[in-house]
Amino acid sequence: MASLDHLIAAAPDPGAAAARLDQLREDPEARRRLDALAPQSLRLAVNLVGLSRFLFHFLLRQPDALALIGQAAPDLPRDEAAANPDALRDAKYRELLRIAAADLLGVQPYEQVLTDLSTLAERTMGCVLDLAGAGTDTLRENVCIFGLGKLGAGELNFSSDLDLIYVSANTAAGDIVAFQKELLDGLRRFSRLLEESSESGFLYRVDLNLRPWGRGGPLFMALDDTEHYYEASSDAWERIAWLRARPVAGAMPIGMELLDRLQPFIFRRSLGSTDLERFLSIKNEMAAARRRRGQWNVKLGEGGIRDIEFFVQILQLVNAARHPALRDTSTLRVLAGLVECGLVPAEDARDMRAAYLFLRRLENRLQMIDEQQTHEVPEDPERRLVLARSLGLPGASRDELLEAFESELLVNRSVARRTFERILPAGGRGE
Repeated sequence: MASLDHLIAAAPDPGAAAARLDQLREDPEARRRLDALAPQSLRLAVNLVGLSRFLFHFLLRQPDALALIGQAAPDLPRDEAAANPDALRDAKYRELLRIAAADLLGVQPYEQVLTDLSTLAERTMGCVLDLAGAGTDTLRENVCIFGLGKLGAGELNFSSDLDLIYVSANTAAGDIVAFQKELLDGLRRFSRLLEESSESGFLYRVDLNLRPWGRGGPLFMALDDTEHYYEASSDAWERIAWLRARPVAGAMPIGMELLDRLQPFIFRRSLGSTDLERFLSIKNEMAAARRRRGQWNVKLGEGGIRDIEFFVQILQLVNAARHPALRDTSTLRVLAGLVECGLVPAEDARDMRAAYLFLRRLENRLQMIDEQQTHEVPEDPERRLVLARSLGLPGASRDELLEAFESELLVNRSVARRTFERILPAGGRGE
């Protein structure tokens, strides 16, 4: 017990860790599993239980999952889980537990955490698509599901919305109305199954607002119709969205054909002044909203994740037509491509990469607590102290840890802010 007391004292949130471990150990199976853990896995279990409320509640339901802590091999949803939505939800949380433990351990490149979260979502969607197909292959063979945003980049968060666009095969001969209704009903089931909650949790929130015509548009469009829509589009934001688009489930040949057709739309040779003015206007609107909110937002705030993403995406839009190395969905791989093409100095790219990964780690720490899509960094010193400990920052005392957190945050925010100012002038940001 003395060893366990030491682990609790060193946890990101010792009070929460102690209370939750006491509750967990009331269950004989959980107690047996905890006592069987190797020292490093036990330390991870203590840290996880103290930091993540939603994973703690999962372990109360599924104490055998404690054995996953410290495992390197993924525990992805199996095809047979598609027959049971609750089993699929349990499979998702088992893998989230493993990924969260690996995240806190911090011995692998952080890109692997983002990749594992994305792979989990893709595998889960494949199972849900089978379930939504109601025993037929019609949906899987005639619809491609595109992932955009963080999913498309292969850099998903612990609690991201899934930005999706549904594209169908061109209407086949026969009963066109019946065919389209079958696809529509199946895709509605697919979205509902992803989002519905039960005592075992939920799978993913779905955001379909990036589809043609946004929220008011049809749930899906055929391949030819989708191509024609984007051929006529002059919306720079739609081009930016498609920089991170890739097929993630369903009929991959449909997805690959559409991507090939949309290359001229996505990768044009220049970015007009109207586009830049629009980006600047939106950024100024974000700045005004931040001032009203009063808390710094790790995603949208000044010196946040979006600053680096904008820089990378705008350079990608302007240069990818001439440089195939930039035709990638991953922010980090495109950043490496910008160095390869001589568009960004290697030293600057290293700083941007380090800042981006730190900010993504911070974002995931915030979302790891309650599986909520939050990006607000708390002002309360005690909550910041929990974040500092969870990030493994140096410091023997409370004050040293808080100072280390503020210093690390300042350095990386400064890199992100300078990065943004290289593409959009600081004087017009309304900061």
